[in-house]
Amino acid sequence: MKRLLSTISVSPIALLLVALAGITALAIPRPFHLVEHGNVQVHPLDVTGDTRELVADGSGTATHLGFFTLHREAVLEAQTPGGVVFNAQGTATLTAANGDQLFTTFTGTVDFSTGHADLIYQWTGGTNGSRFENATGTTIWSVDVAVGEYDSVAQGEIIFN
Repeated sequence: MKRLLSTISVSPIALLLVALAGITALAIPRPFHLVEHGNVQVHPLDVTGDTRELVADGSGTATHLGFFTLHREAVLEAQTPGGVVFNAQGTATLTAANGDQLFTTFTGTVDFSTGHADLIYQWTGGTNGSRFENATGTTIWSVDVAVGEYDSVAQGEIIFN
């Protein structure tokens, strides 16, 4: 009888371990590619213009998302007073056509003399219950800005279940 009880109590533990191993096995790095176009607004936050607020909304296509819309907000700080190169720090939310959301933070530089930005995005998760809920990874974005508009191309990786 003792032996039967120990066998029964081990079985649920073994099943749980097998299930967890299966879930963990799905969380592998996957390549991520994105192409996006959108509108951008930049407003000074101080009288010198050395601190600015950026708000951008765009759409495009990305691996693992398909068609998406994106909303981003950032604070830009001039590297030198009166300069044209700014450090950027912000957040963005990508929303897939099915409603799943992917969250990210980003840092990088924006050069207003060339209209180019290089940004590093860190995936920070997604909507509860979606496959992106615990997403991680890093993606490099190359952004070209014209008056009020921008185009982005991104390459990197994403890890999700």
